[in-house]
Amino acid sequence: MNPQLGVLTNRHFWMGVAATFIVGVLVAMGVPNLMRTHMSKATRNYAVAELVGAGGGGGGDRDAVYAFDDGRKMVRTASMDLLVKSPKEASEKIRLLAAQAGGFLTSSETYGGESASSASMAIRIPVDKFELIGAEISKLGVRVESEKLEAQDVTKQYVDLSARLHNFHAQEAQYLGILKQAKTVKDTVEVSDKLNEVRSQIEQQQAEFDALSKQVETVALTINLHAEADAKVFGLHWRPLYQLKIAARDGIDGIGDYAAAMASFVFYVPAIALWLATILLCAVVAWRILSWAWRRLFVRLKTQQSS
Repeated sequence: MNPQLGVLTNRHFWMGVAATFIVGVLVAMGVPNLMRTHMSKATRNYAVAELVGAGGGGGGDRDAVYAFDDGRKMVRTASMDLLVKSPKEASEKIRLLAAQAGGFLTSSETYGGESASSASMAIRIPVDKFELIGAEISKLGVRVESEKLEAQDVTKQYVDLSARLHNFHAQEAQYLGILKQAKTVKDTVEVSDKLNEVRSQIEQQQAEFDALSKQVETVALTINLHAEADAKVFGLHWRPLYQLKIAARDGIDGIGDYAAAMASFVFYVPAIALWLATILLCAVVAWRILSWAWRRLFVRLKTQQSS
């Protein structure tokens, strides 16, 4: 075998190993940063509990924290899925419980015709009564299938509206003082127009503030009621319709996750292309440097052998 050919073969082998190592290091350093997800939310969302009740009669374990004690202004929404003997009777009892607690019904639907195999209703309950009413509602079910509470921080919006109202009321007081001192009809008309504009703003801001205050003072609770199936399979309760709904919901969630992942991938394509171009450029530069260094070393070895 030609010694010079062997040296060249070894040279290409080790240069390939070195270039591969450099590319691997660059990929290992770049891919984690590339795939890191940067997500920001305009609102602060506090998911408190996603519970699955175990056992009947008592509604299962209730480990959720229902109150926030840090003084922030929160808009709370909650949902419960209950397995009941009669959705129609349970919905009437829930309506009565809400009324007794000072709450009210916002929507109600029943499904399955006269048999009312399932129902859905939305109520609003005062925050200080929510834990008690939630416990009473769970007792109406044979089983609590799931329970969830979320809260959105609206402290900034609440403070902003309050400050605007204060400023508009101050302007109103100033215009009233000026109106009392107006001596001409023209001045009176101009000040009255300004006063009407300010009062219009006060009415608008007051309506928004009152609506937000009602949302803060109450919890929007959605209750889904499902009838307990009479059919049993091997001694176990079988609820095919409910399980079908759960499967459909999980399927829709899966499709949503897939769409979100594909959208993220599409937006990442330009970044991936730039990273690949950078890695290839670095690999080419490394290859050129290693080739030059190897040629210098090979020439030096050849010169020493010739000597």
